[in-house]
Amino acid sequence: MAEKKPRRKELLKEPDEFITWSARAVAFARNNPRTIGIAASLVVVVALASLAYYGYQNRRQSAAHEMLESAVRTYEILTVSENSKSSPEQDKVLAELDTVSKNYGGLPSGEVAVLYEGHVLFNKGDYEGALKRYSQFQASNLARKGLGPLAQYNIAETYMALKDSEKAISVFEQLSRDINSPYRREAYSSIARIYEMLDKKKEATQAYKQYLKIFPEAPDADFVKAKIAQLSIQG
Repeated sequence: MAEKKPRRKELLKEPDEFITWSARAVAFARNNPRTIGIAASLVVVVALASLAYYGYQNRRQSAAHEMLESAVRTYEILTVSENSKSSPEQDKVLAELDTVSKNYGGLPSGEVAVLYEGHVLFNKGDYEGALKRYSQFQASNLARKGLGPLAQYNIAETYMALKDSEKAISVFEQLSRDINSPYRREAYSSIARIYEMLDKKKEATQAYKQYLKIFPEAPDADFVKAKIAQLSIQG
């Protein structure tokens, strides 16, 4: 037996849910003006607090950016100075970067300051200090959002400066396996150079061949071919 459909008149007799709830809301507001007033006040307070926090964060970001920009500008000037390693200005820049990284650590400028602290310490010859800063930057939000290879490259270079060839090769190998890394070519080249410095001619030759296999059109391809020929004769 077919289900009986409700007639139009019967449908009109059914209460409209939207109207019913609206009426209830109006009635509640009339009967509870204090509660409604408190709720409205809370909404306003939350909105004002959000605006205040947003403004505060913007001011912090601006201050951090200005301090970082000033320190980086001085750093770049000092990098071309002959006495950059022992210059008191390097210590001053390091102190400025340290202030930014400590006071604004949760902001991008604070994280970039850590990276530049590593650069300054590296230039000063404090490789252990530089390694600590680069490792700290590697754990930052910026590194997780795409600057991880930059951190790895600086870490590998620092291991080379520390003459820890094994760890340097390990980090460069990680970079070489990352097809999206902008440092991939440098990683392969560095591995070959490290083996060559260690006088491991066979490993160096293989590394240079691998470099040419993956980057046959590299700008230094002719130089690498000559290196392979030279190492093959020596080996």
